[in-house]
Amino acid sequence: MSPLLIISQFLTHKFPWWGICQLKFDPKYNTLYMRCVNPDTRRAIFKEASALSNLDIGIERFIVVYPGYPDIIIPYAHSQ
Repeated sequence: MSPLLIISQFLTHKFPWWGICQLKFDPKYNTLYMRCVNPDTRRAIFKEASALSNLDIGIERFIVVYPGYPDIIIPYAHSQ
C-alpha cells in the first residue's frame, strides 16, 4: 500500500465532510498538496487547520490549493 493511499484513507475517515480533493505527496519535503475542486472544500479544510497541524502522521506541511486563491499552508505543530 502506498503512503499516499494510506494518507488519503486516513484523511477521508477523519474529515469525511471535506468533499473531493486531489492529493499529491512530496516525500522529499514531507508535504501533502491538496488541490480542491471547489471553494467550499477549501473553506472546510481551512476550518480544520488546527486539527490538521496537530496530526502526527509524518507530514511536515499541508498545502491547500484552489485556482484563483492564495495557497493555504498548514505546518505541522511539533510537540515540545
